[in-house]
Amino acid sequence: MNTNNEFLTTHYDAAFSKYYFLKVAQEIIKIGDLENQNTILDYGCGEKIFSKLLTKPKIFNYDIKPEYNEVLNVTDHLNSDVIIFNHVWMYIPYEEISKILQDIKNVNKNSKIILSMGKQNLLSKIAMILAGKPNAHNNTVISYNKQLEVLKKYCKILDVKKNIYFMTDVFYAEFY
Repeated sequence: MNTNNEFLTTHYDAAFSKYYFLKVAQEIIKIGDLENQNTILDYGCGEKIFSKLLTKPKIFNYDIKPEYNEVLNVTDHLNSDVIIFNHVWMYIPYEEISKILQDIKNVNKNSKIILSMGKQNLLSKIAMILAGKPNAHNNTVISYNKQLEVLKKYCKILDVKKNIYFMTDVFYAEFY
């Protein structure tokens, strides 16, 4: 697995991110009705955008990078009402995602999953160049289709927001 220093962090104050990644975060909030949840685990939180945008729920921020991580043990928070994976599964091998989902289901089968996935298409490649991050997807270890496959293996999709700027889809799901 890659070391934590190899992963890019989304900076929501950067010009491109203000429009693209902030729009994705807003769609995640909307699809999961996040302001009305009690607890949220932001798995791969980066700069903690949901802690900045939401007021009511208790948010547990977990990240592989220590400077963003706020939890001692992520498994202590797998019982959250909602668990967000915002553009992070692409860096996690299929088997590890399966284990994470099984662990969540074992702790709280009523947890909802929100998954945002970049399509990594021609438009996203152009956007990466314009944003000055041409290597943003270099550490990808699992394709969009494989991410969707593992989600469907464990979860029923309740809602989907497709084609945010033709580059990202957001899925809202529950365990079978």
